[in-house]
Amino acid sequence: MVVSVPIHFFGIDVTQLTPVTVIIKIFCALLCSGILGFQRTRKRRPAGVRTYMLVCLGATLTLMTSQFINVEIGHTDLSRLGAQVISGIGFLGAGTILFTGYKQIKGLTTAAGLWASACLGLAIGAGFIYGALITCAAIFFCMTVMGYVEHIYIMHAKSLHLYVLFSSVTGLEPFLNYLKEHNFTIEEFETLTRQESTQSVLFALTYKHKTTHEEIIHDMENCEQVILVEEY
Repeated sequence: MVVSVPIHFFGIDVTQLTPVTVIIKIFCALLCSGILGFQRTRKRRPAGVRTYMLVCLGATLTLMTSQFINVEIGHTDLSRLGAQVISGIGFLGAGTILFTGYKQIKGLTTAAGLWASACLGLAIGAGFIYGALITCAAIFFCMTVMGYVEHIYIMHAKSLHLYVLFSSVTGLEPFLNYLKEHNFTIEEFETLTRQESTQSVLFALTYKHKTTHEEIIHDMENCEQVILVEEY
């Protein structure tokens, strides 16, 4: 026999569907998704605060609707609509993932954040507000603090992915000589489609000497016939 245990939030049983609990759940959904959404907006990502709020609110309403149907109409599978939210959020996540001209994938963190926002909404809709708030803090930690740690690690890693634009195809040979003279190892090398007289190339390099990525890029920009050097 399964016994239902009330979940109290500041003395209010949030497992019940009342006007007060609906307001609490909607407020928590706006709070959690707003915190995550503003972080993405600050990063100028395509899915920002409004998208996160709408996703979380929709998921919250979906689970409250399941509860309403179960109470007012009759017994039903409360998890069915929630499962559809989890699978259906994929089309939004796919829309935030971009494949750049440097053959780099961007937007995975935003897509994962949208999925997590939907999960937060389902938890809030079910009344598991404490869990949702704690998880929201953990997700925000991943997006901010761990994003900074990841950036520091990448910038000091002994590997480098570069997009280099040359004024002509003849600029490639002296650049390769530069890499050899400075003990760079070419792990991957790909020439892109030429545009007018310029030539662009993708490099995956490794090195052993102690220097920052900014210093390396600055030195490479002074190489013969190099127009642009960008890390991707």
